[in-house]
This record gives sequence, C-alpha cells and structure tokens, in this order.
Amino acid sequence: MRIQPITDAVHRRIEAVDAILHLEQTKALLDRDPEDEIGFITAKVRGAEVWMRNSSYPDQVEITVRELFTNEDVDQALRADLGFGVDEAFRALQGCHKIQVDRFSGRMNKWRDNMTGAMQAHPQGLNEEERTHWIGEWQNFWEPESQFITVSTQEVADYTGLDSAAVQAVFEFFKIDLSGSTPRSVIDAFAAGDNPLRTNPVIAGMDGRFMLVHDAHIVVAVREAFEQHLKGTQAWDKYQAHRGKVLEERTEAALTRVLPGATVLHGFEYYVPATEAEEAGPVEGYTKRVEGDNLFILDDVAIIVEDKAVAIAPAARAGDTRRLRNDLKRIIERAVSQARRLRDRIKADRGLRLHGVEWMDLSSVREIHIVAVSLEDLAATTTGTAELIKAGFIDKDCIAWTVSLHDLDLIVELIDHPSEFLLYLRRRTDPLTTVIYTASDELDLFLHFQQKGLYVEPDPDELRKQHPYLPAITAAERRRFKRQAPEYITSLTDQLDAWHRQRIVVESGSPHGAGEAAKLDFAKTFTVKKPTMGPSPLRELLDELKANRAFAWLSIGATLLSGAKTTQQRMARIPRDLLDDPFEDGRGRSVTIPMVDARGDGWVLAWITRPPSKDFDEFAHEISTYIQAKAHQWGMRRAAAFLYDEATHALGRTLYESHLGDLEPEVEAALSKLRPADALSAPRPPKTKGRARNRSSAKRKRKGGRC
Repeated sequence: MRIQPITDAVHRRIEAVDAILHLEQTKALLDRDPEDEIGFITAKVRGAEVWMRNSSYPDQVEITVRELFTNEDVDQALRADLGFGVDEAFRALQGCHKIQVDRFSGRMNKWRDNMTGAMQAHPQGLNEEERTHWIGEWQNFWEPESQFITVSTQEVADYTGLDSAAVQAVFEFFKIDLSGSTPRSVIDAFAAGDNPLRTNPVIAGMDGRFMLVHDAHIVVAVREAFEQHLKGTQAWDKYQAHRGKVLEERTEAALTRVLPGATVLHGFEYYVPATEAEEAGPVEGYTKRVEGDNLFILDDVAIIVEDKAVAIAPAARAGDTRRLRNDLKRIIERAVSQARRLRDRIKADRGLRLHGVEWMDLSSVREIHIVAVSLEDLAATTTGTAELIKAGFIDKDCIAWTVSLHDLDLIVELIDHPSEFLLYLRRRTDPLTTVIYTASDELDLFLHFQQKGLYVEPDPDELRKQHPYLPAITAAERRRFKRQAPEYITSLTDQLDAWHRQRIVVESGSPHGAGEAAKLDFAKTFTVKKPTMGPSPLRELLDELKANRAFAWLSIGATLLSGAKTTQQRMARIPRDLLDDPFEDGRGRSVTIPMVDARGDGWVLAWITRPPSKDFDEFAHEISTYIQAKAHQWGMRRAAAFLYDEATHALGRTLYESHLGDLEPEVEAALSKLRPADALSAPRPPKTKGRARNRSSAKRKRKGGRC
C-alpha cells in the first residue's frame, strides 16, 4: 500500500494527530480551575466538538433545518442577500457529495473490471511492465488528479437541475477561508473545539473547482452559517420568532403521541403572586402575569414543557467558559426556573388562574415532571445531569429532563406504550440516577432504560424515613445500595443505527434518503427490529387500562412497569390465582401490595374479585374506602384497585384513590379494622385450587381476606 505517497504520508501522521488531540483534551481538563464548577462541562463541550460530528441523525436534522428556513420572510431575506435559499443549499451540497461518491465508485469499478480482465488474459501472471502499469493504475484510483475528485459549478447544476449562478453562490458561501492562518493556529483552534469545517465544509481549488469534505457536515453547516448571517440583518427577529414556533409545535406533536387524551395548554399566560402579601392571600389577588410554553395534564400527571430554541455560540463550543455559562443559562437554567414557577403554583394552589379564564382546577394532579426541550443538540451537557446540578443550572429538588428535539422525536418513536415514557421520566430525573449514570448521548441512556431499566437501588435509610413500618434493613439491602458506583454508559445504538438506516431506505427508496417514497411493506423489508423494552407480563393489563381510559391509567401503568420482571410475573398471576379459587362463603378475594418509593411517591396496588352476589357499585364503593384507608395507613399518596368479576373473569373496573386532607368517617372506620401497617408478610395466593379448598374456612379467610 505504500505506493500511494499522499495516503501513506497521511497514515504515518494519524497517530501523531490523535495524540495531539488527546493531549489537548487532557490539558484542558487539567488546566480547569477546581473551583470553577462549569469547568468540567466546558471541557466536555470542547471534547464533543473534536470527537463527535453529530449526535442526531442527519436526516432528522435536515427536516428541522428546512422547516426553520422556509418561512417566507426568512427565505426572502436569504435570497436577497445570498442569492439562494435552504433548498438550493441542500441540493447543491448534497449533489456535490453524490457526484464525488459516484466518481469514486466509478473509478473503483473500472479498476476492478480492468484488473480482472488483465488477470484472465495472463493466467501465468503479469510481466514487470504490466505490473508497473497496474501499480500506477492503483495509485491513480486512490490518488487521482484534482479534476477527478472535485466538481465544477456547471457539473453540479446539471446534476441537480439548479441554476449555475445559485450553485456558485452556495459554494462561495460555504467554502472555507484559512487566509491569514498558519498550520499551527488551525490545529490549535481545532483541538480546542473551533472547527472551521463546522460552518464551511467546502474546499475551493485554484482552478475554480470545489470539493465537499464530508456530507456529515452539511446539516450543521446550513443551519449555523445561515443563523450567523441572519444575526446581522433585519430578518433576525422574524427568524427567532419562527424558530421558537417550530420548536413549540414539534414538541407538542411529539408529546401528544405519548400522552394521548391529555389536556394541553400551549403558549398560555397565568398569574403568580407579585409580593409576599399576594402569596399569603387568595389566588384572585395575584397580579403578575407570566407565560408558559406547554402544559400537559393527563389525569393525575402534569408535564411542564419549556422550549428553548436558542443556540450555543461557536465561542462557547470552543471553550469560552463565560459564553458557555451564559448560553446554558438561557437554555437550561431559564427553562427550569420558568417551569419551577409553574410547578410551585400547581402544588400550592391546586390549580392555575389563567389569563382570560377564571380558574383551571388541577386538584387531581399528584405527579409533576419538567421537560426542557432544546433545538440545540446538547449531548455533552444534558446527559451529565449531576454536573449541571453542581454548576447550579438545575436544583436537586427540581430536576428537569433536558433533551434535544431530535432525541425527543426518536425516543417517542421507540415507545410502545405511553406508560414506558412516564417511567423513563421518573427514572431519568431521580436524583440518585443522575449520580450513578452518565453517557455521551441521551439515546444511550434511553436504550439502557429499555434494556436494563436505568434502575438504582434506593437508600434503605431514606425508605424507612418515608415508610417506617417496613421491616428492619437487611445486610443484603445495605450491600446492594453501597456497591452502586458511577457508571459511564458506552454506545448502545448499534441496533438503533441499523434500524434507522433501514427506515431511510424503505421510506425514500435510497440509503441516502433521496427520491420518491418507495411503496414497500415495512414488516417484510425490515430485518433489524426496532429497539423496544422487553415484553412485560403485564402488557395485557396495561393495554386494557389504556383502552378503557381508566382514571390515572398512565401513572398506574408506569407503576406496574417499575417492578422487576419477577415482580411483574407475580402480579400478572394474581388475578388468575384469585379467580381460580373463589371463597365458598360469598366473600371476594384480594391481594394488596405496597410499591414503596424513597421520594415519597409510593402506591398501594390491590387485586380484588367481586362475587356474583355483590352489587357492583356498592362493592366498588366498599373497595374505594378500603384502598383509601390502606394508602393512609401505609403513608402512600396514591392507590389503585383492579376489580375482577368472578362470573366472567374479566376486569370489571379500575378504581383510583388519592385523598388529601382529613379522612371521611367511613374511611376512619375502615382504617381501624386493618391489620397493623408493619404486617407486610401476607402469604401469597394459593397456587392450586384443590389444596386451598381442603383448608378450613378460618384459614382461607386469613389467606385471602383484605388486610
């Protein structure tokens, strides 16, 4: 291979270049001020610029970029200033790439065919002259003259159907200009995160021909170069408004898919207290009017969404700590602060005083999550939540899930049941999870959740503070908690990458996503399956809850899925075991399980059978009273009961209780009849019908009666 002088020279220097980049990153980490809490985040951002081209799939980003710059006012401004718009930019740059690839493939095929013919014509081997000839051909294949690896404006115009003047304007705008730079200054800047190819990926030759360095640069270059240009024009304000609208609409569309039936407030205004006196007074006295981006309410769950369309400046990416701090404040801290204000009003007032509407009752909300969606890919920062907490961008008691729009879109697509999404929010924003798990990519964290649960062992001492009736802490429980160590999740996206590539081919008929949509059968075409969570033994119950739209079906489903696989298997068997062995004296059977949580968000889950002799409504009222009393006794905020009909074996009703304040007399009466809270070692339901029926009536009562 050393017959290729240019290629050989590059390869001999790769190790040195790699060492320089590693040393520069190490130097940046060592040089950071230990007292500067953002120093580590800055080093990660710089490192991401050096080692990672894109954290989102380019085809996804291209859709977004086209949406951003097809606004009529923005498009007109670009065309007036530059001579082209976003469509011409993509077509010209992608056309350049495809011509380069086609020519490389053509050279390779021609060399292979000619060489095969020569070998067949000389079965005894090539003579020295012929060998010299084919060595030269090999060199020309890999290191051809410049006209074979560059393109002219007219060639791209002919290939794409664009006007040659527009193509020329695109190349002139995106070409790299290193005039006044030295090799040392370029290397130093690149190693520090300042990559000139990020916005200018085109190289211009002295003969007026051009070459695109790599097509992975295209989508980022188009957006960032256009934004840098617009900042100095009168169209900038219009672009910012449109950019925010695109993000809000896309975010709402994504979350609506995983929160079906939710009540959605979009771009709303509400009132908060302006003074301490107003805070202490009635809601009607609030005078400060503020804005919210999105609020999703689905029964007892509220998800507050703040959209931030601002971008991280090139200087911040290159390690300017002050600029990075300011950008992260605008994107993350401000979003969390605004969302926290809304969260506090929902929690304190049990509703919102909306502008133009007297009151929105939210007294049923028991679970609130905050999501901050960014148009910017912030992989180097948002996946290290613990670092954001240390740097003061997020409070530990108000952890938001900060995610890019493109990761959100893809995660929503990978969700098979909405309850999976809510469980991911719970796990992803658990304070202990932020310490234990770190990754370079949000998708790696989500795929870990799908495969292994993103689970952390709770602090046993904190559990006892919340639930003092639990049995004494065991040595094994302490050991499991203490042996947890911070884990860096490496890339888990191989299957996702393959599945996504297949989808591009199926949807577009081309591995590059170009051309008309192909009329292909997804099921027959896909050989790599979409990454999903492992099958849950409770999936039938989850689907039934969703189909029936039982109140709190989303949060109940997430709680059921939170159990380990063995726990889910046991819960899935409960209805069958109870229904297969009914009491003979007309009483229903039941199993009640506490789902404890160190953050005070525990649940009571009960499976109960209704004998045919019981009136359904009266029986449901009796059970509602029971689970409310049980939740109060165990210190749980929410309770759910699944009522199965003994005659049909069908799930007849799902009951939900979450009472705040004083208990009703009948609940107090039911509470007095319950077994003590620390009697948690209730036997499991019988495994065989015959064995249970041979027991005495008193034993059966202890076995299956409610406790």
